[in-house]
Amino acid sequence: MPILTKQEAQALLKKVLSYSKADECEVNLNGSDGGNIRYARNAVSTSGGVSQSTLVVSSAYGKKSGVATINEFDDASLEKVVRRSEDLAQLAPENPEFVSFLGPQQYAESKTYVAATAAITPKDRADAVATSLQIAKDTKQVAAGFLENNAGFAAMMNSHGLFAYNTSTNVAFNVTLRTEDGKGSGYASKGYNDFSQLDVKKATTIAAQKSSGSGAAKAIEPGKYTVILEPAAVSVLLENLMFSLMRALPMRVAVS
Repeated sequence: MPILTKQEAQALLKKVLSYSKADECEVNLNGSDGGNIRYARNAVSTSGGVSQSTLVVSSAYGKKSGVATINEFDDASLEKVVRRSEDLAQLAPENPEFVSFLGPQQYAESKTYVAATAAITPKDRADAVATSLQIAKDTKQVAAGFLENNAGFAAMMNSHGLFAYNTSTNVAFNVTLRTEDGKGSGYASKGYNDFSQLDVKKATTIAAQKSSGSGAAKAIEPGKYTVILEPAAVSVLLENLMFSLMRALPMRVAVS
């Protein structure tokens, strides 16, 4: 399914809600379209595109709720997924922590979508990787990397009058360079929602400098050292910390 406009998403969600017989119903619709290119040992290995969409229906009778998911959007399938969510809700036990769906809300305009990123073509990705590979060859190193981009949308509507819609884009690039003798290694990672901000040449050059500069690395004695982490390293560290804390803390979740 292509990226739906706000009007198209709203029309589809209205149709889904029209099939509902539950006390409350909420529908979430998500879709994305993108592509990727992977390279290793200084040559492209794979290239492809991914297009996907999902519709999730949540139905509730009192404090009993059920959820069903589908990725087919003909009328028969849409009605079927609504009936399935209602059947599951009828079979479910009451949830004492059930919270009714929100009513209408006001949302600020999102700035997560950039048209230039949504318009990326396979040639754009290939040209970017060609730049990265040329740096690897010029510095007599071996490169492996991955470049991917996507454009997506998310929309939701419920029987209380809530409707929300948002679009987003992103592009991510990471590359690893190694010296030919395998002793040096350098890495760079960049991510933006605006493709024009991605400088593949600069990122690959930084990875190449790290690689050539680490070939003569020496062991150091255990002790306290001041270490300056790059933004990519800090973000991964915080991400792992956040998910570790989420797994460690006991949580009570109300499913609706």
